[in-house]
Amino acid sequence: MFLHFNLRRNIVMGRTFLIVTIVLFVGRGLAYAWPWSTDMSRQPSIKPQRAPRVPPPDSVPIQGKKIAIDRVEAGKKLQNPAKPTSASIEKGKQLFNIYCLPCHGSEGKGDGPVSKKFTTPSNLTSEESRNRADGYIFATIRQGGTSMPSQADGLSPQDTWDVVNYLRTLQEKK
Repeated sequence: MFLHFNLRRNIVMGRTFLIVTIVLFVGRGLAYAWPWSTDMSRQPSIKPQRAPRVPPPDSVPIQGKKIAIDRVEAGKKLQNPAKPTSASIEKGKQLFNIYCLPCHGSEGKGDGPVSKKFTTPSNLTSEESRNRADGYIFATIRQGGTSMPSQADGLSPQDTWDVVNYLRTLQEKK
């Protein structure tokens, strides 16, 4: 009888332990699924690999009222307002040496010191680059390219046109 009692007690304790273990593991998982969970994966934001949401009508972007246009479209629509004077070209050279030289090199051939560690930048003196419109180059500098970051934070629009003027003198040297 004593042996029978211990066996029954062990079975009851084993079942109780099993139930408590299941409740702890399953219950803990269920607690995270309740609506008061602060899980950041369920929030109104852009999920990875998804396109950004369309801005509401009549909204103003944080960059200002000018909305970025496609580089090809900019090449067709934008005309260089900065005359290629010696002052503009000299200022463009100084800015090119600061912003462009690390990747594109001093002669714009894409052989700058940074280019050895990353994707080789385009050769700015190539036939393809020479055939690009000033507006296309302006938009590329302002908005960035495929692997090129935007330089709009460091260059004003006038500075960017000066860089375009200097770039044209580099292309003539080829």
